[in-house]
Amino acid sequence: MKIYVIRHGLTELNKAKKVNGEIDEPLAEEGIKEAKAIIPILPKIIKYIYTSPLLRAIQTAEIINLKFNLPVYIKDELTEVRMGSLAGKSWEEMEEGLELKKKHRTVQFDYRPYGGESVEDVKKRVITFFKNINKKHKDYEVLIISHGGIIRLIHLLEYGESVYETEKHVSLLTFDLDKILKN
Repeated sequence: MKIYVIRHGLTELNKAKKVNGEIDEPLAEEGIKEAKAIIPILPKIIKYIYTSPLLRAIQTAEIINLKFNLPVYIKDELTEVRMGSLAGKSWEEMEEGLELKKKHRTVQFDYRPYGGESVEDVKKRVITFFKNINKKHKDYEVLIISHGGIIRLIHLLEYGESVYETEKHVSLLTFDLDKILKN
């Protein structure tokens, strides 16, 4: 089963080079434009749209859904990595921030000491979501709108390493769900 994944559009925290984590903020004007710009390249065969419950992802999904006019399903499992007290800060503002950034980018993080999640926590919820959509939509194409941390994890699950660079927002990625669930 093929799944399509898009990161939410740009936000004010993204523009300020700060991590969003679980902070719920709307898209910036640029993020709205990014979401509109991707509409023409989306596959017409998409039958289901799932999004994170965070506002920036929901707004991206709503803009994209102008093309499809499908129900948009909001799933907690697609929420960005919860970073606890680190959310809303730049890597430079955090104690040992550059080391934390490296661990975040290579999907080796553990934010539990800050009130957040570990890689294993996030992996568990994302795999649960994938198993559910695989059962429900095995013969259909699914679009997922989520976050950079979740997309890095999906890369890790499919390819064995995270190769996703999150400086770009609203780019279309394709993954093989069967391969992800076998790993």
